[in-house]
Amino acid sequence: MYWTDTGTWSPFGELRSLQREMNRLFDGYDGGTSISRFPALNVWGNSDQVVVNAELPGLQIEDIDLNVVNNQLTIKGERKSDKPAEDAVCHRNERGVGSFVRTVRLPFAVENDKVSAKYEDGVLSIVLPRQEATKPKRIEIKAS
Repeated sequence: MYWTDTGTWSPFGELRSLQREMNRLFDGYDGGTSISRFPALNVWGNSDQVVVNAELPGLQIEDIDLNVVNNQLTIKGERKSDKPAEDAVCHRNERGVGSFVRTVRLPFAVENDKVSAKYEDGVLSIVLPRQEATKPKRIEIKAS
């Protein structure tokens, strides 16, 4: 029961308490359709390129699909279950499994044929060079 400072019971206080508990319970829940916010990404850039690092521990290269269309990078894949045996009893299951898709809007158009990617120690690093035509050009001003 929720009691106010004056010592009386408050039904609205009970509702607020219940709402806080429900929010805590469902915090981070995505409905079970995919792994929420997976993979974790870092995106860095300068005037010449963008570098995207994605944490994909335990995946094989053949489980990962990369696409660049216009100025969007899409990382797709599937993290498979690592259940050791049919008769195994799960005591804790914090690593999500299943298909995932992350799309990142890039700050500029990239040279699709010059994009490179490497996968090492569970981290996928993607280098996306900027299209030459979209790079800023310094314009010389002439005096009249």
